[in-house]
Amino acid sequence: MGENGAVFVRAQEPSQTSLAPIALFKLFKGLLVLLAGTGFLRWIDPEIDTALSPALEALHLDIHTRLLHALALTLDSLPRHSLLLMSLVSLGYAALLLVEGFGLWSETSWAAYLTIVSTCILLPGEFHAVAGGWSMSGGAVLAVNIAIVGYLVRRLAEETLR
Repeated sequence: MGENGAVFVRAQEPSQTSLAPIALFKLFKGLLVLLAGTGFLRWIDPEIDTALSPALEALHLDIHTRLLHALALTLDSLPRHSLLLMSLVSLGYAALLLVEGFGLWSETSWAAYLTIVSTCILLPGEFHAVAGGWSMSGGAVLAVNIAIVGYLVRRLAEETLR
């Protein structure tokens, strides 16, 4: 504290390596999963479809592509309770990713621990998917997630996070 009672905050020196790329990656994934979760709700209630239309238009998403048409046919064939479950799981996972992203952006240790645990929980499924049928995208996702966990473990070991 200064003489007049003011609190001085010393500026932190920028870390040698930043968590910003991982935070942005998590935030981007969170937004995509959030979009998917709300999209599943679209098939449950037509009122939601009307509410989501402006958002889809604002994002310039063309819902008339072949891929999305095939996805729509698949989703139309699912029972409502399955769509609701898919939506709830997606929205919950999106919330987790967004919390991780904001926490990592702030470079907090709790966010690093949360990211390590949540990513490690999903790694066995990713290993299984890659082992079942190798694809470049599956291998890349697996490699990125392993790299993220390794990097965060190293950063926590060095105690560089607040």
